[in-house]
Parts: sequence; C-alpha cells; structure tokens
Amino acid sequence: MKPIKTQKISDQILSIIEERIAAGEYAEGRKIPPERMLAEEFGVSRPSVRAALNILVSRGIMEARQGDGYYVSVKQRQDFLQSWQELLGRHSHWEHDVYDFSRHIESCMAGLAAARRTEEDISRIGFWLEKFEKACAEGNAGYQMEADASFHQAIADASHNILFSHLSGSLLRMLYRQTRSSIIRDKQSGNPRPTLMAQHRALFEAIEAGNAAQASAAAQSHLEFVFESIREDREYQSRRQHAGTLAQNDLDKVKNW
Repeated sequence: MKPIKTQKISDQILSIIEERIAAGEYAEGRKIPPERMLAEEFGVSRPSVRAALNILVSRGIMEARQGDGYYVSVKQRQDFLQSWQELLGRHSHWEHDVYDFSRHIESCMAGLAAARRTEEDISRIGFWLEKFEKACAEGNAGYQMEADASFHQAIADASHNILFSHLSGSLLRMLYRQTRSSIIRDKQSGNPRPTLMAQHRALFEAIEAGNAAQASAAAQSHLEFVFESIREDREYQSRRQHAGTLAQNDLDKVKNW
C-alpha cells in the first residue's frame, strides 16, 4: 500500500485560486488580491502564495506585472477565439451551423437557469434587462450591445454549470459580435428594438417564474427572430445597393445635359 502524502500548502492554494478563476470570481483581465491579502485569508506565508501564483504564471493562466501584482490572463481565450473567427471568416456558408448551435445551446441554458436560478440570479438578470431596455429607449447601440451580451451571460451563469458560463463568455459572445449585433448596429428596413425588448422580458419572466419549458421556448423564439432579421436585413441592404447603383447611373447619364 502506498503511503498517503500530505498535499503541499502551495498546491492547496493553487487549487483554490484555479477554482475561483474557473468560477469567474477572479475575472479574466482583472487583478486578483495581492499576496499579502491572500496569505492572510488562507493563514499561510507569502512565499507559499507566491509559489502557487508562479505556477499559474508558468501555465499562462496568470500574468505577473512588475510592481502591480497578478492578473488573470486573457491570452488563452483570445487565441481560442481568434482561431474560430478566422475559420468562420473563411467559411461563411457555415452561418446556419452557427445559428443551429446558438439556438440549441441558449435554449438549454435558459431552461437550466429557470430550474436552478436563485434570487441573486434573478436580480442580476433583471439588472441587465433594465440596462438593455434603457439603452434601446435611448437608441444607444453601444450600450445596447453590451447590455444584451451581459443579459445572456447572466442567464448562462444562472444555469450554475461552469462549462455553460465559460462557453457563453467566450465562443457565444464572439458569435454574438459577428451575428446578432448587426441587427442593432446596421440600418434596417424596420426597427427591431420593440420586439427585442419584448422577447428579453418574456425570457426573464419565464426564468423568474421557474418555468424551464417556457424559458427554453422563449430563448429559441428569440434566436429565430434574430437570425431571420439578419437574413431580411441583408436582402434589404442588397436592394438598397442595387437601387443606389441605378440612381448613380441615372445621374451619370444626365450630367452633361
């Protein structure tokens, strides 16, 4: 029988910090508490904390900034997303796959959020819903996009599944920037904001009521509207471009009259 080895203090600290990063308690790109505070919290020496942090730095999970402390690295996520952006950019015909993936994943997360949400989750989702509605009412596209993405991230976090949280915060957010944000940013034949606000509120109310089936259906309906709006807007922009070309041809025809 092998003897049971006592885990090193630095390894125990390492495990705690890794869990906090994975759970989003230490957010990507943000500074974590200094060595002194961590040492006091864990009741250990600063060298033990420093040893754990150095391991995280060597793995690319943390960044050590001279004279400033330790930050959670964003490089690994950026590298991952960059490869996907380049791949999808080269294969635009995969757009249906993006829609299919997003629709099923967000539907699943919404259903889980309705089943597992806490009062704190409801407050957080409601907070971003209010910010989204305010941005829509003011016509502030930048705030609207950020509030929209944060609203859906809060739903993913309310699923209380760490994989869904990270998937939403990385790949789904990147896909959001590439797809659904266009119906906010671009000029369109119609104003989508009233429908978007109604759909977001319906999704929030289903989660608040704990109705998983209704929340799942609301998320699917929302994504269907988004991608149909994107398709219709592209057709509208194509017609505008064609009409503009014809109008310019007319001007060229009479410029010497």
